[in-house]
Amino acid sequence: MPQRAPDSERSGVSQSKSRSLGLWLSPLLMLGALLLVFALIVWFVEGNDQKSKQSDLSARAKTISGTAQLTLEGNESYLTLLALERATGKLNQSLFQQRASRYIHEHPEMINITWVDADLYIRDVSPLAQNQQILGLHVDLPEPKRASRLAKDLRLPVYTRPFQAIQGVTSFEIWVPVYRDDTFLGLFAGVYSCDKLLQQLIWQVRPRSYHLSLVDGRGSILASYPAEKDLDQNLFKEIRITPEDSGVTLRIDRYETGSEWRLVILKLLSLVLVVGLGYALWNLKREMDERRRVEEALKEQAKTLEQEVRERKAAQEHLQDQAVLLEEQIDERWQAEEALRASEERLRLLLDSTGEAIYGIDLDGNCTFCNRACVRMLGGDSPDQYLGQNMHDIIHHSYPDGTPMPRSSCMVHQTLQEEQGSHVNDEVFWRADGSSFPVEYWSHPQVKEGKVIGAVVAFIDISDRKRLEEQYRQSQKMESVGRLAGGVAHDFNNMLSVIVGAAELGKRKLEEGEPIEPYLEVITNAAKRSSDITRQLLAFSRKEVISPRPVDLNQLIRESNKILARLISEDVELVFRPDQGLWAVSIDPSQVDQILMNLAVNARDAMPNGGRLTIETRNLQLSGDCSHVHPDAHQGDYVQLSVSDTGEGMDRSTIEHIFEPFFTTKELGKGTGLGLATVYGIVKQNKGFINVYSEPGHGSVFRIHLPRLADPNALGAAPESSAPSLSGTVLLVEDEEMLLWLATQLLEELGFSVIQAQGPREAIAICEDLGRNIDLILTDVVMPEMNGREMVEKIREKRPEQKVLFMSGYTSDHVVQRGILEQGMQYIPKPLDMRSLGEKIAEVLAGK
Repeated sequence: MPQRAPDSERSGVSQSKSRSLGLWLSPLLMLGALLLVFALIVWFVEGNDQKSKQSDLSARAKTISGTAQLTLEGNESYLTLLALERATGKLNQSLFQQRASRYIHEHPEMINITWVDADLYIRDVSPLAQNQQILGLHVDLPEPKRASRLAKDLRLPVYTRPFQAIQGVTSFEIWVPVYRDDTFLGLFAGVYSCDKLLQQLIWQVRPRSYHLSLVDGRGSILASYPAEKDLDQNLFKEIRITPEDSGVTLRIDRYETGSEWRLVILKLLSLVLVVGLGYALWNLKREMDERRRVEEALKEQAKTLEQEVRERKAAQEHLQDQAVLLEEQIDERWQAEEALRASEERLRLLLDSTGEAIYGIDLDGNCTFCNRACVRMLGGDSPDQYLGQNMHDIIHHSYPDGTPMPRSSCMVHQTLQEEQGSHVNDEVFWRADGSSFPVEYWSHPQVKEGKVIGAVVAFIDISDRKRLEEQYRQSQKMESVGRLAGGVAHDFNNMLSVIVGAAELGKRKLEEGEPIEPYLEVITNAAKRSSDITRQLLAFSRKEVISPRPVDLNQLIRESNKILARLISEDVELVFRPDQGLWAVSIDPSQVDQILMNLAVNARDAMPNGGRLTIETRNLQLSGDCSHVHPDAHQGDYVQLSVSDTGEGMDRSTIEHIFEPFFTTKELGKGTGLGLATVYGIVKQNKGFINVYSEPGHGSVFRIHLPRLADPNALGAAPESSAPSLSGTVLLVEDEEMLLWLATQLLEELGFSVIQAQGPREAIAICEDLGRNIDLILTDVVMPEMNGREMVEKIREKRPEQKVLFMSGYTSDHVVQRGILEQGMQYIPKPLDMRSLGEKIAEVLAGK
């Protein structure tokens, strides 16, 4: 039997096997432990590296998106400024083009700035050359239309969602509404190019580190540049740069990068360790102490390396924080400088864009600044001409009469002393050429830290206002006299009708040769002369009823030359120079006679020792600004009638008053002062204007301009027709008893049967009897209860074809404006005489 090994040997063998197994297992366990440590180190370092990249990405995204949002907010502020200036009426088309074009040049992320009116039509765009095709278009694209409507309703700026613009680029817009109080005027639209906006941001990205793109709310790419290498799908940041409803988002992706050199070193060291451990496994015979020492040394080295990694990471984070802080400081300083420059530019533009002249002075009265309007009104060349100069000594040194003005009397200097504003509405300033002009000015003290350091003065040229005030006073004076003339004419003409009619009836009852006949003739002539005076008053007040028709002035003047020759003395030569091919005008021929006779009589009186009276006609075309010709002149064609004499002439003070009623230079009792006022009234009544040129000793020239008749074929001879026999029945309606009696006598003398009615209601009652034949209704215009027009309308409900002849001695603005005398109605003025009454009735009955 084999002998059993002793227990001690078996125990030794077992211990040897255990030691041998321990020798094999210990390196394996150690190797496994080292590999685990190696994996933990790599995981920890790479995790920290990932966090570092994520932190850097967040910081970079914050910086870039902040820049983008500041850019959008700056552009929104600029559009809001344009809206404010448009609402106050200071932004015209030229200024808009100038400022917007410069702004777009400095901010290339914007394609254009568009002005859209209240009906959403594009009325202006800058720059104009590249966007000419969109002028006049209606905003119909869905997204701009939605955003513009929303901006109008909210009265706030609104961004659109990205869309394909008319210019063919991917863009989005901001709409800024313009309101004046509660009145919607329109909107300003700023159009952004996604590509150009991205170009403005790409410079902030470190080369080969980040990739930028713009995406919309659905994730579609709006603008992007080709990636230089593969993107890290786990490292990206999306930040919305426009409101949520617009949804424009900035996406920042980080490129994939290989392992950093530290990780490579760690991995190589770990590989060396693994190789060393493998070598140790093959050399188990080496002493365990040495192996433990090596293991401890490796652990210590790993700890040291881990500490170094942590220190380097902390240093890297510190450097990144310093870089971000430095970038923020640079951005803040750049923004502050830009804001300062923009503020100074806005202030300069505001001062130079105002119509009021503005300048500032220091405590010594020296000029510190002045705007363009100030330089222009003072006749200077540039602001440098006034800067540093004492403004009182230059522009405010004297009163209007040239008397020196001491500084103590100047309200501007009193503003500096009393520290309160002042307002002067009528003084003069002096230009650089020595001339003065009337001004209204305001002065206000400049206060800094509770102390007055100077004053600001704003002034306007009130020359035009003073001229308009003088014209208004003159027109008020003439209107008052006109109302007086119109009021007198009504009752006066009624009485003249009685006088003339009674005198004519008396003459017809007399036998030839009776001694009373000359007296009746004198009464008739005096009444007609009084009627002429009334016509002059009505012509002056432009309330005379006239019958304008197409006329040839040359023909009328030739017919009037015989009468004019009798008016002027034999030693005055009458010369007529007609223009061949003279245009036709529309005027009452009797008014032309009045003009010629009044001007001829005035010329005769101005040439007591004889001379020449010249009448000329010619065609005249006015175009452009006609204010230099006459304040009432307008563009168009005119016929000019010139009446000139070689008489004594007039000075300037006389010319300023010659058209005023009752103004005359003649002796008492030799002139009414209505001649030239009548001429003025006739010319104004026919929508013309008159110029006068005269100098003492050199005669006078009156140039009358009448509008050309629009229809060149309207001038022609009216066909003659034989007057019908005067017979039939006339319904006479007149509230004045004496005139009713007289008109009845005149009509019966002409051969008519007369039915009398003393008022409109009596006349209407008579006409309701349709069995009664009435050939003509002769009625007054102005009567109690109702006027003649209203009465005739009621009568024509029963008698639609009834012929009517109106008569009146007064046709005020009330009568004319109410349409009592309109086209198709026949009219005869008072006073009535038998011949004119018979001719007019014959004309009405003949249906002319």
